[in-house]
Amino acid sequence: MATVLVADDDCDTRLLVRTVLEHAGHAVVEAENGSAALSMAEHERPDLILLDLSMPRMSGAEFMRALRVNPQTRSLAAALYTATPMNAAIRDFIEIYAMAGVVPKPSEPLELLSAVERLLQLTAAG
Repeated sequence: MATVLVADDDCDTRLLVRTVLEHAGHAVVEAENGSAALSMAEHERPDLILLDLSMPRMSGAEFMRALRVNPQTRSLAAALYTATPMNAAIRDFIEIYAMAGVVPKPSEPLELLSAVERLLQLTAAG
């Protein structure tokens, strides 16, 4: 199965994602801020990064800029995991940083798993 990095400053959110994804057989690594997430992305090389936009130390936008300029991490798949409604700014963000998509927060466990597995299939195929 896949390795997913969950970058979110809310520990309850990380626990929910970890529980759902591990139950489905995926490995999960967690980061509570953008800086820690960047370090984990470099060392763990996850199959998918679920990224909250609003985090301490390094925002989701700062994280994506740093991820994409680093030759070791620029090709890693990332998706927004956010409660922010889809709008033009979010669509532009996804396009600028070549993100795989958006997973809405909050999501029911089956919706979360379905969205993550769909993104994993898309990124593996492309």
